[in-house]
Amino acid sequence: MSSLFIRRAVVAVLSVLAGVLGTWVILLILGTDWAEFGIEALIVVIALGIAAMIWLDYFLSAEILPE
Repeated sequence: MSSLFIRRAVVAVLSVLAGVLGTWVILLILGTDWAEFGIEALIVVIALGIAAMIWLDYFLSAEILPE
């Protein structure tokens, strides 16, 4: 496997984890749970995951996004 593939896999896994953990922290701060927050929790997970993916792509040079 190439180094680029490994970096892209790391970026994908870490961005998903960052999205889930970030949403979990937000839910703790708001004092609610996943079921009460509803579909909005999924939207927040995706948004935080994309934000994390952009930064991780930049720092790890995974070249997922175009220049």
